[in-house]
Amino acid sequence: MSAAAGGSGLPEGFPERRSEFSRTIEGFRVQGRVIHALLLRELQTRFGRGQLGFLWLFLEPLLLSVGISVFKLLIGGGGTGPVPPFLFVVVGYAPYFAFRAIVNRAGTAFQANMTLMYHRQVRLLDIMIARNLLEMGAVTCVLVLVVVGTSWFSAFTPFSIPVLVEAMILMFAFANGLGLLVAAGAARWEILDKIVHPLTYLSLPFSGCMFALHFMPPSWREALLWNPQANLHEMVRDGMFGDMIPAYYDTTYVVIWVVMVNLLGIAAVRAVRAKLEF
Repeated sequence: MSAAAGGSGLPEGFPERRSEFSRTIEGFRVQGRVIHALLLRELQTRFGRGQLGFLWLFLEPLLLSVGISVFKLLIGGGGTGPVPPFLFVVVGYAPYFAFRAIVNRAGTAFQANMTLMYHRQVRLLDIMIARNLLEMGAVTCVLVLVVVGTSWFSAFTPFSIPVLVEAMILMFAFANGLGLLVAAGAARWEILDKIVHPLTYLSLPFSGCMFALHFMPPSWREALLWNPQANLHEMVRDGMFGDMIPAYYDTTYVVIWVVMVNLLGIAAVRAVRAKLEF
């Protein structure tokens, strides 16, 4: 009888068995490295290697927010309470910008990265997560810059950082789930990609990103709160402004929606993978 190898109880020449937990952890590490590589690839593909292209990732949502806030001031728009219009618009529109970008770009995600699927470790879900992290990271940087700048020039500080972070994570997760559904649907029906773009623009008035529900009639407020996106924007404003603008949202309701769309999205991506031609 040969001696056990390394005290593992296995004969010499046999590989040592790893626990299920260690294999799971190693799998997460591998996929983490894959997502990191895909994120860098997506960053270079969309914005090039120049500094201006990389900077535009942060300037685009910021400039759009500035333009909207100036327009709001010119028309004498109210509904911001004691909050400066620029800060109100940035806090509302920047997350919506990321949400819209994630959903709109999901339709072409698989076709644009089809060659990557020849690599065994790259999965469709990794491609979507990398693209979505890029969008959400840009908007998060914009919000951080705005908050730091506002705190520097005035006495304003966010009311609750934990609530703000939780709202942004839920916003990303909700957009990610919808993005998975759109990507899977567009891979099956090409017309869906053309329909999604106008739908995201039409959803703007019902998203709650441009106005606080506190200033709406109670009947309108109750109707809009059926939209999980309106709850998310109210949650973001609660984290930023607190009692300056009373917020209305149901975290449990939002979490149920987030879990539901992500589970459906993952199932849809798995179902459509066999129909894609690599």
